[in-house]
Amino acid sequence: MINLKGISGGYAQPPTINRLDLQINKGEFFTLLGPNGSGKTTLFKLITGQLLISEGGVYIDGKNIATLSKIEKAKLMAVLTQENKVAFDYTVEEIVSLGRYPHQKGILKNLTKKDLAVIEEVMELTYISDFRKTAFRRMSGGEKQRVLLAKALAQEPEILLLDEPTNHLDIKHVFQMLDLLKKRQEKFGLTVFAILHDLNVASLYADRIAFLHNGNILEVGDVGILRKEDQLKKVYDVELKSRAHPTLPKPQLIMTPSYTVSNTLDFNKSYRIKQTKEYIHVEFKHPLRTISNGVIGEGIQWLKHFCNFHVTKDYNCSEPKSDLQSRMIKHSIPHEQAVGMMTAVVLEDAVFLEDEFEGIPMMAVVTAGTGNAVDITNKSNTGAIQTVGTINIFLFIDAHFSDGALVNGIMSATEAKVKALQDLKIKDSQSNTIATGTSTDSILLGLTQQGEKTPYAGSGTIVGKGIGQIVYSATKKAVKKYLQRVHEEQWL
Repeated sequence: MINLKGISGGYAQPPTINRLDLQINKGEFFTLLGPNGSGKTTLFKLITGQLLISEGGVYIDGKNIATLSKIEKAKLMAVLTQENKVAFDYTVEEIVSLGRYPHQKGILKNLTKKDLAVIEEVMELTYISDFRKTAFRRMSGGEKQRVLLAKALAQEPEILLLDEPTNHLDIKHVFQMLDLLKKRQEKFGLTVFAILHDLNVASLYADRIAFLHNGNILEVGDVGILRKEDQLKKVYDVELKSRAHPTLPKPQLIMTPSYTVSNTLDFNKSYRIKQTKEYIHVEFKHPLRTISNGVIGEGIQWLKHFCNFHVTKDYNCSEPKSDLQSRMIKHSIPHEQAVGMMTAVVLEDAVFLEDEFEGIPMMAVVTAGTGNAVDITNKSNTGAIQTVGTINIFLFIDAHFSDGALVNGIMSATEAKVKALQDLKIKDSQSNTIATGTSTDSILLGLTQQGEKTPYAGSGTIVGKGIGQIVYSATKKAVKKYLQRVHEEQWL
């Protein structure tokens, strides 16, 4: 729909924008990214006619916009910039009504019923109806921006050009604005060409992205190009780490400062443990890089508090996460910074094991019950087993793991747990085969991230073998304690 063919122009010599080519498709949300000084706003002004094009042209559906009248341009496209100044002291409704000017006919340019309906609709869409009689100059920067968006939408354009339109908006109104534009894009085929400075917001809303670097298009593509960390480094000259959004198939960028935090820890003095009949709480002085399937704190995170709470054997709660949060609040444990697990095992039987493998300190905390032990490979186990029992494992390591090594570490720990159950001949009660775990096992690996980064922690590595040995020993001891207690209770 929009074709920029070899355009040049700008304030400087040589021109800021030099023979640039770019195509924007009809009905897409296209975002231009680049640092300050890269030429984004200059390019925007060349497209909108605020600056003269010295070479090349801008074409919309094959027509050079230089041949279009102002009214024709206004019917075709609307512009929203980061500037929100208005020369006259208009009310909100008066400013929005200016957006209907290109569609009005005759000398007097009176508003028709359709004009009034469109004005009302866009004010509702942009949440400014209550301000209709308010003087524009009395509004906040964010409110003004929403008024100017309503004015642009009142034009009913085919193309909407946005120059960093969210600069004056708080997070709520940024998402309100962009959600609105995405809906208009999908419903009416609106073409959006936006300059955005927030890479993460651009990733969430753009269909395609272009990097502008020193006045030239460096690369054009879908949001997947935001995964190219080397390219991002070239464009922005800072370290950026690309990560997956937790719920959307979109990358998100994490900024990495150049300074380094020097918190050298003495691992054996870096944590404290509180153990009661109700809970075990391991607290570290500094956050650890963690991977877990706990009720709270699941996934890969940075956390400081690690809790295992005792529940009754008949515990049945539809909201275990909320329940666990309430328990932590009761004991002044910040659940936002915690991994939380639950067990019906008597916490006095927990095993605490410290060891060192080839100079790598580790500490394991394991509670174990095997009342609901299962063989995951057995086909006869088709329903949930309700017998109480679980194996909860905390493993803390004074080492620096990549995310891949964290996954390796979980695999190594799981293999060790399974070997312990095998050697103890723990069986699935339904199939009478050797169990591979229980139906509610939980595990946590926490790393200090000190020292040289290791990309692997599998069975073929020193640290992987260390994980295997300490988890095997601690799990075996915890299961033996559990079996001994069950035996004693049967004789009472």
